[in-house]
Amino acid sequence: FGNVFCVLAAHEAHGNANETFTIFGEAHRNLSKKQSDSIKNLRPLVADLLTFVNKVVPDTQLTLKKYLDVKYEYLSFCLKLKEMDDEEFEYHTLNERLYRVETGNYEYRLMLRCRQEARQRFVQMRNDVMVKIELLDQKHVRDIALHLTNLASVMKECLVECSSLLQNTENSPFEIDITQSGGELVLDNSDPVKIPSEVDYGAHNEPIKEELTTSWDHNLTNSINLIDIS
Repeated sequence: FGNVFCVLAAHEAHGNANETFTIFGEAHRNLSKKQSDSIKNLRPLVADLLTFVNKVVPDTQLTLKKYLDVKYEYLSFCLKLKEMDDEEFEYHTLNERLYRVETGNYEYRLMLRCRQEARQRFVQMRNDVMVKIELLDQKHVRDIALHLTNLASVMKECLVECSSLLQNTENSPFEIDITQSGGELVLDNSDPVKIPSEVDYGAHNEPIKEELTTSWDHNLTNSINLIDIS
């Protein structure tokens, strides 16, 4: 945007218009530099947030998934033992013999052993999940608040500097020679305004020149001078 105004200034014949375009273009170039510096200051903040989102949170989710798998395994052993106890109680109530009990009840003892090992893994994974969730919550509360504060301070500093750069560009009048492009503009009550349009080429590659003819409203030109060409 600033480069466009500087190019306009380079092609402008009037001194005040040239100066105004130059000041406006340089101001926007400085705005671009200030905004680039602000983006550089925000890169560590963005990198930290990306690390939090792409690494810390997925790691916690993976640990939580493992914890849930171990928990369901432990609960399945507990449920299996409960069913076996109910089966033994039912046979005992009916005064009937249960084959696995008479043969040493090895399946029940195996389930007890498996439940004990599953419970140890469950307790360990539960402690790990609680620690990670607590650390994640602390990081979220502490770091997110700090990052938002830094973001607000950087944006405020950038806006203040940009506002100061634009102070000199306010209310800068300038004149432009509209006859510079080769057209003629005559403010008269009787003569029309003739502005040559761009050259068009016909079917036989021959240039066809057209003229746009526009008539001015007499009341409008008499009541107010819209363009100062003096």
